[in-house]
Amino acid sequence: MQKLSTQKGFTLIELIIVIVLLGILAVTAAPRFLNLQDDARDAVLQGVAGSLESASSVVYGKALIAGQTGSTGSVNVGSGTSVTTVFGYPNAATEANFTNILDADFTNEFGTAVITGTPDAILIYSTAFGDYANTAPSASGAACSVEYTNTTSADVRPVVTVNSCVQ
Repeated sequence: MQKLSTQKGFTLIELIIVIVLLGILAVTAAPRFLNLQDDARDAVLQGVAGSLESASSVVYGKALIAGQTGSTGSVNVGSGTSVTTVFGYPNAATEANFTNILDADFTNEFGTAVITGTPDAILIYSTAFGDYANTAPSASGAACSVEYTNTTSADVRPVVTVNSCVQ
């Protein structure tokens, strides 16, 4: 006659297997969730790039109406605010242009910097990334920034490039 066991539960081997599987899941999933801040900054920079594209199109439309599509010009964007232009698009050499057309406060979360050696391009960067709060980036392609490069001729749009925060 066999004795039936009435105890029910998990064996030590089953518990160890479950713990190992949870450890593997944590190691593979944790880095993805820990990088949410950079992903959020990337999404904001994509929004800034879209705003730049839209604003430069609006400025170009106003420049067409005002007949200011030459190599240099100036367009009134409302409320007595004017923007200097290159072939009708906002001029990157003037940082104030981007404060005016984006109606943004570049003193807290974002900053602007002219790219070293390239007066025809400007960076809009997140000050919360790395050491950007203390030292502004000045190189083309700097991480966590949007790069706006002037148009080179009539009928050519300016180039807006998003440089990812995720490294």
